[in-house]
Amino acid sequence: MRVNWISFSTNKHHHIIVKLAVVVLLLGLAFRLFVAHYKGFASDLESPVSEKVQVRAPYVEPPVLVGISENEDHMHLDVITEKCDLFKGDWIPNPSGPSYTNESCPWIENHQNCMKNGRPDFGYLYWKWKPHDCQLPRFNAERFLELMRNKAWALIGDSISRNHAQSLLCMLSTVCT
Repeated sequence: MRVNWISFSTNKHHHIIVKLAVVVLLLGLAFRLFVAHYKGFASDLESPVSEKVQVRAPYVEPPVLVGISENEDHMHLDVITEKCDLFKGDWIPNPSGPSYTNESCPWIENHQNCMKNGRPDFGYLYWKWKPHDCQLPRFNAERFLELMRNKAWALIGDSISRNHAQSLLCMLSTVCT
């Protein structure tokens, strides 16, 4: 059996080149990580201006005070203030119907519009939630707008919260301006 020394030496030479390339890449990566975390070498990343710049806060006018007495913020309800669990109750018939419909509210999007998309029945509109041992008054859009005048709101959440926000807008749109 003969050994071909020429192919063995070139093959060994290729292994050394690959090992040398890996070592150079690892050293380059280690140096880059060292430079990125050490401020002594990374002086080009720092700002040449060492002065502190003072930023003035913008002038904001104070909110306009509205003549609402301290106790007027709370809704006057003829409800006994007792512990009430809003999550336990029943759906009961509501002959007065909804405060808005898909046809009367412009904020209901087309893909959410049951009537426009062909729902054949309208019976679902004439039900309301009645919690056990509680009396929920009907939503008063005018009163709500009075209480929220000059106040900021942020509604944060998912698509369910978005549906609630659209419903609130629909109820508020029933108020004549």
